[in-house]
Amino acid sequence: MTTAVPRGRSFDAWADEYDRYRPTYPGALLELIARELRLPSVPEVADIGAGTGRASIAMAALGWRVTAVEPGGPMLDVLRSRAGAAGLEVVTIQAAAESTGLDPASVDLVTAAQAFHWFDKPAALAEMARIARPGGGIALFWNVREESRSPFVAEYHQLLEHYGGVAEGKYLQAGRASGRSDTATAMAAADGFDPPKLHELWHELPATADAFIGMAFTASYVRALRAGRQAALRRELTILLARHGLAGDAPFTVPYRIDCWIAQRSKMEQTP
Repeated sequence: MTTAVPRGRSFDAWADEYDRYRPTYPGALLELIARELRLPSVPEVADIGAGTGRASIAMAALGWRVTAVEPGGPMLDVLRSRAGAAGLEVVTIQAAAESTGLDPASVDLVTAAQAFHWFDKPAALAEMARIARPGGGIALFWNVREESRSPFVAEYHQLLEHYGGVAEGKYLQAGRASGRSDTATAMAAADGFDPPKLHELWHELPATADAFIGMAFTASYVRALRAGRQAALRRELTILLARHGLAGDAPFTVPYRIDCWIAQRSKMEQTP
């Protein structure tokens, strides 16, 4: 008997494509996190749900000491390859966000990039509180396609709605009012943290029609569609891109908003 793979682990099957097409994070995001949490110049970081290392490698490039925690072996293989090619040292641990295996109070910062929506939120936040040093903190962040700034993106999300993607896509929901509310509620209920703050940043990333289609098909809710529905979505997305004058390798930009929740680890009372 085969065991069904949880949706959050399904990315392992297309780790290379995930790494090739998923959006990156601007340097301003890491500057914001460092400033808000008053991190040391060389912080110890645990990046949980690290995937192929988009955030892990960006932090390591700043000289931060990064441990990437990721349950998927294929995702970690890509992360190690990318870090090695860049000449960066990133420690990797194959483990779940809810049980990292890291020592208590061992890191200054815990990050979850494009991943917190997949976690058992109470258990993951308890683990973050366990491994973060008092006075350190956590940063949970997402790249969210900004439909209000792009008629094409707005129509693309309407297309996903037709295919059930908006309802099923945890990534999309994370950036909407309901997803924000879920994150805020989970963080407010967690022990060990000061009240969280939501920060927004905006940036744009280059794309082509071919790359955008590649990105679309890294979504777990798209891959979960039957083959015929996937083919139909690909055809409709190609037509939509062409209607907006976007085809082949012609460059355009996709606007993103970053939702970043930051909370400081409460300082423990000093015993006399």
